[in-house]
Order: sequence, then C-alpha cells, then structure tokens
Amino acid sequence: MDRRQVLLMTARAGAAALLKDVTPTSAAASIEPARELTPALKVYESLRFGCSFHFGMPNFTGNDYDVGRAPASTYDPTHLDVRQWIRVAHDLGAKYAVLVTKYMSGFCLWPAKEYDYSVAQSGNKTDVVRAFIDACHEYGLKHGFYYCILDPHNEGTFEKFDWDSPISDIYFEIIKRHVIELHSLYPNTFYQLFDIPWKLKPAQRRDLFRLVKEHSPDCLVVNNQGFKQSRVNQGRLCDAASWPCDVINGEDTLPPLEGHDDHVVYEKQQYYLPFETWLPTGPIYPPMPWMHTWFWHPWYKTQSAEVIEKSYRICMSANANLLLNLTPDCTGRLPEEQVATMRRVAELIRR
Repeated sequence: MDRRQVLLMTARAGAAALLKDVTPTSAAASIEPARELTPALKVYESLRFGCSFHFGMPNFTGNDYDVGRAPASTYDPTHLDVRQWIRVAHDLGAKYAVLVTKYMSGFCLWPAKEYDYSVAQSGNKTDVVRAFIDACHEYGLKHGFYYCILDPHNEGTFEKFDWDSPISDIYFEIIKRHVIELHSLYPNTFYQLFDIPWKLKPAQRRDLFRLVKEHSPDCLVVNNQGFKQSRVNQGRLCDAASWPCDVINGEDTLPPLEGHDDHVVYEKQQYYLPFETWLPTGPIYPPMPWMHTWFWHPWYKTQSAEVIEKSYRICMSANANLLLNLTPDCTGRLPEEQVATMRRVAELIRR
C-alpha cells in the first residue's frame, strides 16, 4: 500500500467520523433551491458587486492548470497581505469577497486536518482562510469560498487530468470532509462556489448542497457552469450538470442583452435563480487563447479600467451580480499595476 492509498483511507475514515452528526433527515433531504425570492437571495441581489481572489500553488508553478506535483513547500509567499486584498476590494465598491480555498492542484489555503498538502506543510503556514475572513469582517464584506472538484493531486491522475471523468468514492469523502471543515471552522459563510461540478454524480451534488446548508443555513451554493456552457445559456437556464444551485454562474460571460429573468425553469419547475457574471481581469492565457488567465504571472497585465467598468455597467443594468476576479502575485500582495487599475475602475464607476 503506497502513501497515497494510506492518506485516502485516513481521509475516508475522518470524513465518516465528521459525517456522523450530519446524517440526512427527512427535512434535510428535501432541501432544494428556492422557488421564490428568499431573505438570503434578497441580500445577495442587494449586494450586486463582489471580488474573487485566485491565489495558491499556480502562483508559484506558473501553471493555471497545475496538477499538484510540486511539493507543498513550493508555496511560499514572502509578503502575504490578505488585508490589502480586501482593502482594494472595499475601495473598489465590492460588497462580498470569495476566496479560492482549494484549486485543482489540491493545495488547501487552510491547515486542513489529516491532509498533507496545505499551508500547514508549506513555506508560509499562515491560515489564509482565517486571514481572509478577518479582513472581510474588518472592511464589512460578506465572505465566501471557492472549492474545485477537479483535482489531479487527489484523483491520482498526474500525466493528464480529465475534465469530465467521474471522481472516486474515496476522493468524494475527502471533498465532504473539506466542505464540513470549512463551514465548521469558519461559520456564517455567505457563499460557496464549486468548480467543475459536472465530475460529480447528481446525488453527490445534492449531497454537497445539503451539507453546506446544514452547516451554513443561509449560504448560497453556486455550481460553476463552465466557460462553454455559460456562453451558450447566459443564465437563461441552469445546466443540468450544475444542479442544484442557488445562483446561476456565468464564467467570463455577461448577462443577455434583454437582462436576466430570475424566474428560471428547470425540469418543468420554476425556481428563483439570480445570475452572476464571474469575470477574470487578467490577460489571455497563452496555452488556452480563448480564455483569460485567473492567476498572476510575471507577464500579467490587467485589462483596461474602461473594459472592466463597461462590464460592470452591463451587469448592473441587466439585473445581474458581478464577481470580479483579482489575483495577488507570488509575494502575496496585489501588484501595484493591478491596484492602480482598480483605483481607476472605482473612479469610473463613481461617475
């Protein structure tokens, strides 16, 4: 039995222990997206504008699609300043913030228990999730988490990651454990985004939806539809592989010209599903020239303030939230070029 098998078995046992107290009840099993506007959705729609932060192992390996081969010590920001990130978001006018807690590299930005690929084993052991939440509280922003389902480090595929193949039951135990841990250690989370959710079976997606709601009852669950699906439906419908969700996410996709109608029909049932444009602010990622980069690189240059402000205006006039992505550099700070651009965006917005 190799090290990976031992770790996976340990994680499965740990997840089982954590799950003892969250056995589905008949009420929990009936949890589903809202049919009409709820208080939590009303709050979400009133916020309108947020910032996400992509930071982690790709900042240090230079690969947006890092597969988790690098040792944990590779992550080593020398001037980590999460407060600066949130200050910039606040000054920009953002009302909520979303942190990438685990990207597809499998590296966790909190000291995950019984897990050997996190900040606890890295060159900088700061609990970034805790620092992020503390900064959000200081500046009055609601906090949310991003968690990637695709994960070659934990799925065991290192030569070529697969965007579509189903995950193993053992890896799903790790996911559940991480989700429970995040929403237990850091309560009152407002927003939970799962990326690449189509690798999950429908029952597994329902399981995660229920787990989040049991630990953070007012938390909104968002399953990213992905770039192609977002461009096709623009929030007019919810992709089946992203169901259930509370908000329709549009990756690098603006709302439709006619504006978003929150009353969305899914399998002949009408639900109240707001739309959120999730927008990267970086340049084109050369290996995938149809997409923008979400992570900082030495060649990173933020898109123009005018382009970003135009997207903001479109979202505000089309009944959609905007989640604007920012990315710290490998020192752990937002670079001055990015900060200056956001300062200009704020000036344009306030006009």
